[in-house]
Amino acid sequence: MRKSKKEKHADLLRAHGLKMTPKRLQLLSILARIKRPLSAHEILKNWSQDGTDVVTLYRALEALTAASIVRRVNLQHGHADYELVTPGKHHHHLVCTDCGTIENIKGCPGDRTEKSVLRKSTRFSSIREHSFEFFGTCRACAA
Repeated sequence: MRKSKKEKHADLLRAHGLKMTPKRLQLLSILARIKRPLSAHEILKNWSQDGTDVVTLYRALEALTAASIVRRVNLQHGHADYELVTPGKHHHHLVCTDCGTIENIKGCPGDRTEKSVLRKSTRFSSIREHSFEFFGTCRACAA
């Protein structure tokens, strides 16, 4: 029998030692459904009207980020954006600095870069994670 997304999200929380709360499940559901990095404000706009406040949201985001279930992304909008981490599907972003359009980059240019950086480093023996965000102008804004 195939599990629902809610059951998969509950399993994910339990696997990381986090309490399965309705608010955390709803947060994961929003991030999974929209499939692009979202600001806390955008997440709240998609939240059901149950009185959730921004402090509760940030606490949930902090816990999920610490557990590597959610990733904080800096898209240079003046605030943090968040996206669901999909194991085995590491990706980066192209961001239009004019209109804010975001496109996922398939594949990862960082794997070779990590090896090169480590060979040149005199103080580091390993890299845990990396982030590449590319900023430019989309075709629509360039036209």
